[in-house]
Amino acid sequence: MMCWMRRWARASSLAALLLAAACAQRAPRVATVQGPVANLEADVAAARATVNAFFAQEARQTTAADTLLAAGADFTMTGIRVTARPRLAGFNGPGEVAVEEASAAVAGEFAWVELSYRFAGRTPDLSERARATVILEKQRAGWRIRHVHSSMVERW
Repeated sequence: MMCWMRRWARASSLAALLLAAACAQRAPRVATVQGPVANLEADVAAARATVNAFFAQEARQTTAADTLLAAGADFTMTGIRVTARPRLAGFNGPGEVAVEEASAAVAGEFAWVELSYRFAGRTPDLSERARATVILEKQRAGWRIRHVHSSMVERW
């Protein structure tokens, strides 16, 4: 956590201001601090792809999901810190996940993705609907998940 905070503190004051504003309000579809639009769109697409891949692998309960995490990544599920699987709200054993809607934004080396998803378990009674906010950090290997907060929503 301290490394993340130090790195964030080094970000430009404009990036910090945009990130704080995005946290205080609903995040826009795409936010930028600097750089060409093509790079921004590629970063947004790559961050979303990382989140989608993580959720799909986590739903199948594969350890491959861990390769998409930054060192020291943490999870909060319905307000409680979790360290063991299931790490995402609504995931009840192996199954499949479908992202219903998502928005993403990038500010420098950080991105965040807000999404609604449905988890389909082996039986209908194990299916759930939830929302999540995912914070990612751009690393040499690509976008890696730093923090996830997920919560259940009412059954459909």
